[in-house]
Amino acid sequence: MSKSMESSCNNNRELTRVFIWSVPRTLGTALTKCLSYVDGIQVINEPFVSAFNFGPESLRANPGAETNTDPVKKFMDSASAVQNVFEKAFDDSKFTYGWVRQQLEAEYPGKKYLLVKDQAFCLNEKYDNIPPGFRHVFLIRHPYKVYPSWKRVLTKLYNLVHDPASLTDLEELNHQPYGMVEMQFNLLKYVQENLDPNPVIIDSDDLQNNPASTLRQFCEAVGIPYNDSLLEWPGNRDIMKTWIGSRIALQGNLLENEGGFYENALRSSSFLPGTATPDRSELSEDVLKVADDALPFYEQMYQMRLKP
Repeated sequence: MSKSMESSCNNNRELTRVFIWSVPRTLGTALTKCLSYVDGIQVINEPFVSAFNFGPESLRANPGAETNTDPVKKFMDSASAVQNVFEKAFDDSKFTYGWVRQQLEAEYPGKKYLLVKDQAFCLNEKYDNIPPGFRHVFLIRHPYKVYPSWKRVLTKLYNLVHDPASLTDLEELNHQPYGMVEMQFNLLKYVQENLDPNPVIIDSDDLQNNPASTLRQFCEAVGIPYNDSLLEWPGNRDIMKTWIGSRIALQGNLLENEGGFYENALRSSSFLPGTATPDRSELSEDVLKVADDALPFYEQMYQMRLKP
């Protein structure tokens, strides 16, 4: 990695910069994988997630008595042992919020497009770490789909399959603030008022059920060239080797049994038709409470989405 990628500098006006803000379980990684095959693109994968979870400013940086019991720490140890095949991976000790901003501002010689994908709640409302010059995209999904899936992932991560915990308790174990959809909505309002008055909003159901129309509109809106080859891609993880990101996070996705977060997305080769939104009666009480709190924010964003 050249030193210019680590230093703060003026925005390269010839570089089209796009930021995708999601919440977990919204097909963000599948969309990132799809767009990774655009000629001349450089992907930065979840830099604020790494700052939030693994960097020196994270709540896990000094976990005290939790050091030997936090499954995320164990995940980090396992990921560290995986052979590094990522030429553009950085050590997690670099991932402060300020350092991430420097990477977002950096020049990337030979590239035409910079695509950054991240989780909105991991910015943790540190809005001053978003540099100008980006087109912003918000990837949304119905909370009745997001939260049951998120609970399953956290239950697996914290090894509580046989000792069930509520979704709120799981999010607290994950050092996660309550209301990640509300935080995404608040970020949207900040972006509209300060950075990009017309951000793009995509619902993942539209991406699954109408991929050609949705991708075409997305690409036109952000300045990335569209062609039908984007509708299919290789069903392996090799493209990850071109991504910039946290070494722990990238290597962790090579773990067969402990990764879990992006396994299906990284093995995907297209957008498959979505399933129906669950009925309220199908959701557990703890999931329904969190999902209902998120619903008004989702519905406001849904009304502003690109329509296929």
